[in-house]
Parts: sequence; C-alpha cells; structure tokens
Amino acid sequence: MKELKKNGKHNVVILDPFVTKDEEPGTYRPYELGQEMGVWVNNSDGVTPALGQAWPPGYSVFPDFTNPRTVEWWTTLCLEFKDVLDYDGIWIDMNEPANFMRGQLPGCADTEINNPPYTPSITDRSLAEKTLCPDSKTYLGDHYNTHSLFGWSQTEPTFNVVQQATGKRAFVLARSTFVGSGKHGGHWLGDNFSLWKDLHHSIIGILEFNLFGIPYVGADICGFNYNTTYELCLRWMQLGSFYPFSRNHNSIENIVSKQSYIKL
Repeated sequence: MKELKKNGKHNVVILDPFVTKDEEPGTYRPYELGQEMGVWVNNSDGVTPALGQAWPPGYSVFPDFTNPRTVEWWTTLCLEFKDVLDYDGIWIDMNEPANFMRGQLPGCADTEINNPPYTPSITDRSLAEKTLCPDSKTYLGDHYNTHSLFGWSQTEPTFNVVQQATGKRAFVLARSTFVGSGKHGGHWLGDNFSLWKDLHHSIIGILEFNLFGIPYVGADICGFNYNTTYELCLRWMQLGSFYPFSRNHNSIENIVSKQSYIKL
C-alpha cells in the first residue's frame, strides 16, 4: 500500500456495519468498546442487543448510528484504524442494514409490527426479511420507523471522521441513502446485472439521484451479477466514463475480472 501511495494511488476501505460478537472475550476492540458504551440496536426489550448474521462467523450486532454515543464510538475506531491502515476514504456498504438471516430472527416476536398483513411483494415472510426486526429499538424509536435512516445516520459521522483522519476533503461512498445523504457521501445504485436493460436503467437511476440531491452517483459498470460479454462491457465502459462516479465493480466469481479487462 505504501508503494501504491507513492505512485499516486488512493486506498478506500470497505466497512460493513455489523460487528461480530463471537470473538474470544477481550480480543476484539470494536465489539468490546461498543458493548461498554452501549451502542447497539437492541431487541424490543430495549436492553439486549439485536442479533443477525452476515460475513463474520456466528452472530453479529448492529451499531445504532442515531445514538450520539455510537458516533463517538465510530469516530474513535476510525481514527485508530487510520494508524493501522493508511486509508484515504471509506466505503460503507450493506448499511440498510443487511442481515443474511431469513425468517424468524432471535428475539423477533410474532407481532403485527414484525409480521403485518401488508408485506411488500419482495417477501412473503415478514418485514424482518434480510434486515432487523421492525420492533427493535434504536435511540430514536422503533426500527420500523428508523430503518430508512440507518445508512443516512452513518454517512455524516463517516464523512466527519474521514475529514479529520486525512486532513482532506472526505471521500465517502454509501449504499443506503436518504434525503440529505448527498451532502456527506456519494452513492452507487446497488447490485445490478450484466444485462442490456440494466445498462439502460442505470441512466435513469443516475438522473433520478441527481434530482434527489445526490449528484455523485454511478452504477456497477459491466454489471455486478452474471457474466458480462465483450460487447456489453465495452459499451458500458463507454457509457460509464460519463457517470459522475465511474467504477467497474463485479461479483468475484464472474468472468469480467478474468477476461473482459484483458480484452478492453
């Protein structure tokens, strides 16, 4: 990384919001400090941390960025991390918040707020599908009412700490946004597909986000899911050069990383 920085390259680290709780006691500072400061989203009892599963093995807990104590916790850790890894920006991903668990979650009661009769068409289960229980408690109230603010509330403190850590204008990229997010971070349109229609839709999405007040926005060039083709990737690279945020970003198992770059 030092060599890359000498050559004028910049490093942006990706940080997902969930924090594993299953490391050896006393060995994982983010969890230990968060537990001490009481920064997690809690179950409906308002006391025990809400649990989920994501990239780390075992169970994870989720910081509540609407809580001022969580902002303090996040700032402390990001400043400490700068001394370990000399980053230039932070990419905050999966901050809807995402949770891989399906169906009934630990501590998620079968209540109307969790399982209403009007679940959206994307799920036939509950509003807790792939996220936290709606009756989980945040600093501002039920997760049912604050869900859409999770990424928004994480973006501003991330912007502030990156500015503080680097001494430069902050680069912050967030997947989950809300009205006002454009003041503190950029955005990409999420996981798309290597299909011509997704190339088309990216133009619409980018123009819409400019109307929403989030001008620094782009889509995953060549598509994130599925294998791309030479012609699609070529045309998408040409279009993508006009995106405000231009990034070729693909799922690790796809051929774009093996073939398309070489051809291009």
